[in-house]
Amino acid sequence: MASNLATIGLAVDSHDDFEQLVTGLADAAREGLQTPVGDYAVWRSRSGAEVWLHIGEPSTSGAETTREIKGLTPFFDGASDIPLNLAARVTRPEDNDFEGAFYAWVGADPSDPESTGDYPIVFDAVDFAAFANHTLPAACNARICGFCRELKAFPDEPSFADSQETGPGFAAQSFFPVGLFAEAEARNAGQNTAPSSNALINGIVKSHRELVNEYTGQPFHWLQVESLSATYDIVASPDTISGEILLGGIVQASCWLFGRVLK
Repeated sequence: MASNLATIGLAVDSHDDFEQLVTGLADAAREGLQTPVGDYAVWRSRSGAEVWLHIGEPSTSGAETTREIKGLTPFFDGASDIPLNLAARVTRPEDNDFEGAFYAWVGADPSDPESTGDYPIVFDAVDFAAFANHTLPAACNARICGFCRELKAFPDEPSFADSQETGPGFAAQSFFPVGLFAEAEARNAGQNTAPSSNALINGIVKSHRELVNEYTGQPFHWLQVESLSATYDIVASPDTISGEILLGGIVQASCWLFGRVLK
């Protein structure tokens, strides 16, 4: 299973390699975003891959002032522009102040931010701290990208249908918020847990490119996938892909959703 960083061509083999990668990306970051809890330092690749580093408030020891890197969130700046109604924030025990997710509705009425839509999603927001004090519910547009754990490609809808030998069949354009389903099951079992951003996206390939992250020279794939009521960006490491990705073909992507609020 590919890590989120490997999904955008930033795979590492060890903890030491990871620390060197983080330090290198921080040094190479040329953009930033100030928030009430500290700053994001944003590293951007020509391929569209991004890493949002979480930089804490300055601390002084003697004559030296330092700023700790508290964590990071990967992203890919693709082509998606999805209208959403943001319903609630989602925070998890392991999150730092820069991290969090939004619970939102796809296909909702933007003139009524409290309305529901075709289906709910949860996505990790790369710029979460910048919106921590915004009033919800609220209508917005967001760029949503699925970071694949597994991607299955099919030449057409009949072959996709034939692959579903057991269990309920998925429509060729469908979306399943896996993390929300898992949370509901845990809640029914008496467990108190926050939903993950896991999702299963089925859809038609509208665009596809194999890209190279120039920082490492590692390849990865980007797809624009038209699913139910929205078109998503998808990124995948080559070793997570089975089948041949074709324009107009069908893909099934098991992924973790990351997003950035556009407006």
